[in-house]
Amino acid sequence: MITRTMVIKILWFLLPIMVLGFLLAGAAGDNTFPRSIHQVKFFDQQTFYEGIDKTKSAKPFLTHITGGIIPHHLFAGFIIADFFYRLSPQQPKTIILLGPNHFEKGNFKVLTSLYSWDTPFGVVDADEEIIMSLIFSNLIKLDEEVLPNDHAVSGIMPFIKYYLPQAKVVPILLSGKLNKNDSAVLANSLSKFITKDAVVVAAVDFSHYLTSSQAKKKDQTTLAVMKDFDYKQLYLLNNDYLDSPPSIGALLMVMQNLGTTKMDLLYHSNSGEMQKNDYIETTSYFEIAFWGLSK
Repeated sequence: MITRTMVIKILWFLLPIMVLGFLLAGAAGDNTFPRSIHQVKFFDQQTFYEGIDKTKSAKPFLTHITGGIIPHHLFAGFIIADFFYRLSPQQPKTIILLGPNHFEKGNFKVLTSLYSWDTPFGVVDADEEIIMSLIFSNLIKLDEEVLPNDHAVSGIMPFIKYYLPQAKVVPILLSGKLNKNDSAVLANSLSKFITKDAVVVAAVDFSHYLTSSQAKKKDQTTLAVMKDFDYKQLYLLNNDYLDSPPSIGALLMVMQNLGTTKMDLLYHSNSGEMQKNDYIETTSYFEIAFWGLSK
């Protein structure tokens, strides 16, 4: 005789299997269940199209790019546009997008989303296969509330859709509490997914709240740290230097794992310099591309 207690136990056993089945069905492209979509909240039409116009004289990358650093501050949208314009001939299938968890929300140090992203240029789909692999490895957790409300990754989605219309994304927010060892574990896992069809990009802003001249001095230090892959120093840097040492650390570690550590500095400036005012509080920006081994 089957008792009520037995039925409850059976249901509790079957529930995780059913949930897993639904997720895997989505990863396999099963359209039986409608996809959930985030509406991109961070889009400034004027700066976006001004950025698009400024890329017209840029030259595409001449070599295969495996990683990059861009701003997430939309005031510097032309730098974001420049990177993805240069990358567009490569047409990677996946962008692994790292950025800071600005508000330190959520219940895990590394967060992601399985939702798609609705931009003014169409929908950017999540790379569910990679995301599910990271989740099953217990390196990352889903949080569909935090990611759409943080501009670190959400604000980049329109640029990805505009220049890489077929690309999928793996959006990742990293807590500032992530240490070097945490970043290394994540980087080792991410490295497995960086093939000729995938690029990892860190959307990070650098020196904050200083004058333009002060920011430039801090940026010289930060650039030297990145060129030297000096993780000990990187994880000691505060907001005077950059807003996410873990994002840059994880990116640099992936590049070392892949042997693609050649770095091209494409752009460096700050908001004070761009506004020709050395006395206002600034945010500084880098555009950097990484390459090295052949495809």
